[in-house]
Amino acid sequence: MVSVASIRYRPFLLFRSTALNKDYGTVELTTVQGPGQERALTALRCERVAYAGGRGICLSSGAGGLFSSTRAVVFDADFKPLYTIPLQGYPSRTSVSRDGHYGATTDFVGADSYATAGFSTRTFIFDLRTGRKLFDLEQMQVYRNGSRFEDADFNFWGVTFALDNTHFYATLGSDNQTYLVEGDVATEVATVLRTGVECPSLSPDGKEIAFKQRNPGSEVTWRLSVLDLATMQAHPLAETRDVDDQAAWLDNSTVAYGLAQGAGGSAGSTSGLSEMSAGASIATDTWEVPADGGGHPRMLLAGAWSLVPAQS
Repeated sequence: MVSVASIRYRPFLLFRSTALNKDYGTVELTTVQGPGQERALTALRCERVAYAGGRGICLSSGAGGLFSSTRAVVFDADFKPLYTIPLQGYPSRTSVSRDGHYGATTDFVGADSYATAGFSTRTFIFDLRTGRKLFDLEQMQVYRNGSRFEDADFNFWGVTFALDNTHFYATLGSDNQTYLVEGDVATEVATVLRTGVECPSLSPDGKEIAFKQRNPGSEVTWRLSVLDLATMQAHPLAETRDVDDQAAWLDNSTVAYGLAQGAGGSAGSTSGLSEMSAGASIATDTWEVPADGGGHPRMLLAGAWSLVPAQS
């Protein structure tokens, strides 16, 4: 291990360690050049982590599963806590706008997996400069094809912020259908863009979105895909295993994501990640794959989850 200071001033990867040892759950740093060759431990322990623009969110919970006292800890560029925001449910997703101004969290408040029937989520937007909770996405006005879209069973999850730092994309679930929506932090208004998109992640150039596309069949599994925002056309990636993760972009041509260790090469082999949602200690690795649909998956970093490419 090396010091945080020796890495944080270079382009680095931030991630949650899932190596089954005393450091399990600790947020670590490693360099973009040679991932894993140098690793630095922070004092943060999280289920999910996000970081950009000198601000981060460490999303964590106690030992009570869905009924635990979840919290979002906002931290600075030195990985020191600034604010603690109480939440309910079990941590699922978090993200930060590129300027570090806004953050988002998603927690399960019913069930513990996106593959579970009747799951329920709560997703909030925060001002990370003040630690203030701004709004619940369920409070937004949503429009589809120019008309107000409303339903009592709305669920939102998987926020990713746009390049202007005030707009964002997210998944809206309603009546067994999923939608990609674009929202505005200032107006709290969202517009439906497309169906069939879960856990979107915007590319660094803002042109494409990596997402989970549900496979056909009664069993809920997903295939990583990429959506061109200009044409609204999508293509699957070369990773054929079942990936239940909000992917991250390493650059404009490469997507990273987490899989349970020993996932091998067959689809559906990530069973066990639902146990992670319930608080079990699951060892994972982070993989990478080309965003154009070609190439082959390649392991990027062993014992890693919730990976974030970052630069101070």
